Amino acid sequence: MTTAGSPPVRPSRWGLKGKLIVSMLLVGVVPLLTGLLLAFFQGSREIREVSGESFKALAIEAARKLDLLVGEEVARTSRIAADPVIVLEMERQRDARHDLPETERQRRAAQKREKWEAKDPVTVKAITDNPLARLLREYYSGSSTELDQMLPHVVRAATQMLYITDLDGHLVAALTAKPPYDNGHYAWWKGAYNNGVGQLFIQDLYFDERSDTYVFSISLPIMDSLRYEAVGVLHRVIDAKAFFSPSTHPIRFGKTGHVMLIDSRGIVMSCPILPTGVRLADPDLIPLVTPREPGWVQASSDGHGGTSKSIIGFSPLPETSRATNGAIDEGAWHTFVWQSSEELFAPIQHLFTWMSVFGSLAVVLLAALGSFAAGRIVTPVRKLQSAARAIGRGELREPIAVKTGDELEELAEEINRMNSQLERAFAGLTSQVELKSQEVRILEQSTDQILDAVPSPIFMVDHQGAVHYMNRASREAFDLQEANQESGNLYDLLHLPAGARDRLKRELAILGNGQGRERRTPATRTALARDPLAPGGGDDEADRRELQVGNAVYRYEWFSLPARPGEEARLGLVLRNATDESRLQEQLIEAEKKGSLGVLTAGIGHELNNPLFGILGLGEAIQHEPDSEQIKQYAKDIVQHGKRMAGIIRDFAGVTRADTGDRRCSVDLARLLDSALRLVQQSMGGWEIEVEKRYGSLPPINAVGEELLQAFVNVILNAAQAMKGKGRLTITAEQGPVLLQITIQDSGPGISKSHLLKIFDPFFTTKQQGQGSGLGLTIARRLLMKNGGHIRMESTPGQGASCIITFPIPQDAARTEGKG
Repeated sequence: MTTAGSPPVRPSRWGLKGKLIVSMLLVGVVPLLTGLLLAFFQGSREIREVSGESFKALAIEAARKLDLLVGEEVARTSRIAADPVIVLEMERQRDARHDLPETERQRRAAQKREKWEAKDPVTVKAITDNPLARLLREYYSGSSTELDQMLPHVVRAATQMLYITDLDGHLVAALTAKPPYDNGHYAWWKGAYNNGVGQLFIQDLYFDERSDTYVFSISLPIMDSLRYEAVGVLHRVIDAKAFFSPSTHPIRFGKTGHVMLIDSRGIVMSCPILPTGVRLADPDLIPLVTPREPGWVQASSDGHGGTSKSIIGFSPLPETSRATNGAIDEGAWHTFVWQSSEELFAPIQHLFTWMSVFGSLAVVLLAALGSFAAGRIVTPVRKLQSAARAIGRGELREPIAVKTGDELEELAEEINRMNSQLERAFAGLTSQVELKSQEVRILEQSTDQILDAVPSPIFMVDHQGAVHYMNRASREAFDLQEANQESGNLYDLLHLPAGARDRLKRELAILGNGQGRERRTPATRTALARDPLAPGGGDDEADRRELQVGNAVYRYEWFSLPARPGEEARLGLVLRNATDESRLQEQLIEAEKKGSLGVLTAGIGHELNNPLFGILGLGEAIQHEPDSEQIKQYAKDIVQHGKRMAGIIRDFAGVTRADTGDRRCSVDLARLLDSALRLVQQSMGGWEIEVEKRYGSLPPINAVGEELLQAFVNVILNAAQAMKGKGRLTITAEQGPVLLQITIQDSGPGISKSHLLKIFDPFFTTKQQGQGSGLGLTIARRLLMKNGGHIRMESTPGQGASCIITFPIPQDAARTEGKG
């Protein structure tokens, strides 16, 4: 029984859904995917647990080792604080302190503080060269075997400051003049003195400006002979990186696995990757890795700047942490064990890759079986497809006839009913189309109003240059009428010269061929969209992307527009008035040329003076020299000076750049250094400098010998002038693993840190007016860089300066050394 108007219900024999399900089950996709996912997640979980426990054990072992390291250092420092000489001297000062009134003690302390801060030589020597200071220096330098065992070399190198304070925190003895005089207000002093009771106090990591590095400190009370009360405090400031890195850096596993040390604030104390003093990149990670008990955790970041999931092992340093700020909860130190996720999960990733390969083979098999199944379905589906196309064209007149006995037959019947309903509904579409047309016209009007409001001229053209639109700014800027765009093209409307026309036509051709449709591609930016003020290969107008329209200069930019159906794509052109900008650029270029001419003139005078003085000195020596062989040697030196002057003139005249390649040859650096030293000795009067030469085995390099000789002369002459002709000059030349290094060290007054940053700047000099132009090191640096070298200056004020020159090892020499 069926009701009127409803399709007859046919019994379902074998539906399409059942066919597809059976086909998928035949291939076994569901079990395969299920097994793949289960294996991956199970393997990942097991690797996390095994790796986490391993990292935890490694963190505990590293914490124990570092705890012992700090404990040994505390023990060594305790032996210094318990030295009988130090105890007796501090007891004597305590007794003398009680004999003076409070006001007198304060007055004397204030006077001594002012002299100490003013670096008064007498006061500094009284603190840094008294018996206590000399005793500290013996401990620090390890002058005896027993003391050397107490304070190993690595600890001495890490110690930045070591000094003693009295009961008021005033400085009593120190190794150097770095420590502050008043220390009673510091937390470490209060913690170590502890109201006279005394206790060990280890200060957390902090940046010490006096040592210019990140340090921690160990403070111990100096107890009296009866161990009853504290009579002073011994304070040691230690470079954290230098102290801990020998113990933490060698602990490496895999390619990325390592151990690091942090405090409870998440600040790095020692790490092979991160610099000391930085905080962990993820603040949410800090509480996870700084609990009171050791363990491991899977975190959402790695603490090294990465955001991938990581497994981290951690453990506190209990004994050290109890002495840090007095509480393990507030100032604990922790070890941090980490390995990158890519390396940690590499095995499971390989397993997943192979299983994916097997899954792909299964998909291929599925495609083959699916093709077989589709052969049973494709014929009725094609009939339905043809009917759908006919419905889309409004040409379906007869019902679709599909007799498959499944859902496809029911679908055909539904499409027949849909077709009849579409015919009835098609009549109402006309009114809706008209409504949409009105909306389109409103959008076009809005777009025109927006473009007219833009202050920059905008044109829309086709690929032949015909103008299809111009905004109000274009008409006002170029005195155009709207009627011009009906018949004119872009070149005629702007009255462009022939060169600009050709350039715009070429760019339109490139955009028309599809090479510039995407503005943001690197090729387009290189070809068309270049910044006019950016450094380029020349001053060509095409490189600057400018147009000269009358007396005005415009910069322009192309942009693409979507094409309407059935029409050719169009392009947009935006112009920006850059007349004032171009004039300013021309003025800047002219000013730079004048400045360069001044530098060139000063450089020629400076460089010619040195060899000229050498020639004059040798000429005077020849007049009074009876030995003919020595006269010949003087003549050779004069010829060498003359060649050097000729080379300087060629270099400044621009000839050097043109023929440098022809003048390069194999150069012996040791011979050049000797020649430069001899030229400087001959050109300076009153030479009283002791010269020490340490030349190793150096391979020859390919360079211009005259230019290197000129650079070496400038550097040696600068060192000799810094010593004022008296002192010690050490020249070292040696071959390193990857570089040839030449060090020229003088015993002069050195260079201050502020001057060190400007030592290679043109015309910068610390000499008196008339004694130097400040171009010697500048020209030396330019000549060395021109021949592939590098120069830098190191100096400690009061201890001389060192000029370090490096060259890359020639490839032939490097290959020979590698074979050997």
